[in-house]
Amino acid sequence: MKRHWIGGLAGLVMAFILVGCGTQGATGQVESLSPDEMKKYIGNNDSAYVLVNSTEDDAERKSNIKFVEENIESINVKEINSQSTKMLENDLKLKDLGLKDIQFETLGVYKHGTLTEYVSLRGVDHSSENEKEKALQEFIDETAP
Repeated sequence: MKRHWIGGLAGLVMAFILVGCGTQGATGQVESLSPDEMKKYIGNNDSAYVLVNSTEDDAERKSNIKFVEENIESINVKEINSQSTKMLENDLKLKDLGLKDIQFETLGVYKHGTLTEYVSLRGVDHSSENEKEKALQEFIDETAP
């Protein structure tokens, strides 16, 4: 009797694991960095994906981060908010962090400190949410290692 109970429990645990893995989706992560951390990160990495937010609205910023996390799989992204308190109080610009030639509300890839490509995540640049998602996926497909 115990064997059937243990076997049933093991089967139930396995089912939960499989359901959890199936619904997880993307596995990439977006990590928010301070201005000092971003400057070091760009200076110390040959290749870097950077999400640039420019909003004082925390909900909008989190929405952009969630959108990117839901659509990336194998890359890790670093995020900086140009409207953060640290950026504003220290009168920092993106170029002060080594982020040159990038626009706000974009995901860009830097190679050896130079922006090589980027995709806009601004709603005004896409006719629909589906189009924005498609543009992000094409960007990742073209640039991911």
